[in-house]
Amino acid sequence: MAVSNFTFLTVDGTGRPSDPSSRAAIRSRCMKGVNVRQDSRRSKRKAKKTKERKENVTQTDIEDILVTHRQELAYASLSESLPTQMCMSIDDIGFNSSLLPPSVLQMAYQDKSILTALSMASSAVTDLTINTHLSSKTQQLLCNMLSTLNQGLHQAVKQQSPTTVLTILILLFTAEAMHDFDAMGAHLEGVGRLLIIRDRLPTGWDAKLLFKIQQFDLRLALATGRPLRLALEFPYSTVPTTGTSNILLKLGVSSPKIIEAFQNLQALTQHATESMSMRISLIWEDLQSQVSTIQTQLLSLEEGDLSDTEEALRLGILAFLTTLSLSPIRRLHLPRFCNQLETSYTLQHNSKAFTIWLMMMGMLSTVEVSNRVLRDLWDGIVDTNLSWPDAREMIGDEQLPWIGFIHDEPAKKVFNRLQASRSSAKSSQESNYIVLN
Repeated sequence: MAVSNFTFLTVDGTGRPSDPSSRAAIRSRCMKGVNVRQDSRRSKRKAKKTKERKENVTQTDIEDILVTHRQELAYASLSESLPTQMCMSIDDIGFNSSLLPPSVLQMAYQDKSILTALSMASSAVTDLTINTHLSSKTQQLLCNMLSTLNQGLHQAVKQQSPTTVLTILILLFTAEAMHDFDAMGAHLEGVGRLLIIRDRLPTGWDAKLLFKIQQFDLRLALATGRPLRLALEFPYSTVPTTGTSNILLKLGVSSPKIIEAFQNLQALTQHATESMSMRISLIWEDLQSQVSTIQTQLLSLEEGDLSDTEEALRLGILAFLTTLSLSPIRRLHLPRFCNQLETSYTLQHNSKAFTIWLMMMGMLSTVEVSNRVLRDLWDGIVDTNLSWPDAREMIGDEQLPWIGFIHDEPAKKVFNRLQASRSSAKSSQESNYIVLN
């Protein structure tokens, strides 16, 4: 019988669960279904509900079933062709291939375990497109993948292998696509232990892969409020700051850590923009270490120690960081972070450009364009005749963090959508007024 779900537990060096809640979860799973009386009222109610669900499925429109079946066949065909042909790009399953080094891509084509992992990820995306749970095929691939990974981790050479890092990255991808925060935490805990093995000096890890793994760590921390699993800080020695920004003075920001994070993020965005315009490769070792330090510092701050404006800037920077790599899902599911942004939106801010930037970063990260709190702030701050080029110029004039080749296109779309919806609402109100009069 196929297992319907997985529970990831943290274990010690002997393979035993390291905390009481994990041991309790194992006991609960082992005892599930034991000592159940088939003639009890609870068992009869459960059997009745199961029968009713089956009858409802039988009554489903046959055309819908055929459409779904055709989709399943199409997706299954794609998944089955992946290990042998590898004809689809990594972009198709949520990874940005430009962020993966060529050596890793070459490894993906040649390593059987990586091909299995990619096939599992592709199959998981198919399952989640059609249903809300993993199919038996995907579960079997996941079991094989986890078994291979656990066997390899007993060998020192495998602990430092790029294959291991990429496998964990794919596991994180699948867990985030399913909104399984516990599984993400368990995988990141494993990465943390591998870093400890290396004396917390990830010099043998490819900087791009470590950057992407830390992006998962950031999103998990923002979604749940849990601390970072990979809270790594590096010395600032490679990217000079750009000096004190006028926007910080206008906003009255005085927190040293907020100022430091903002200035270093400004320098990073400038470096990324210049590298792209000059067609020079980014120095990923520098970028990864700087982003890691910024997010570690910002998430270590207590909200009560900051003014409302400083907290808004902190949230805006964190939202900015989430946009630096692709997620397996188009709209990030960060419930706690979304609530924090909503709270910040309800407070008055000093600068129109800053408030527009803050709303933009929220929408490019996790806030829905239809969010009522955001819409109310937008209607109160943004002029109805403000165009996107003018808004973009306002943000640039204040030197707020922005990377054109990442943010320009999606920001333009949400800006125009919001402005167009206001025009539609105004036209509708005018029509109603004419009819009533």
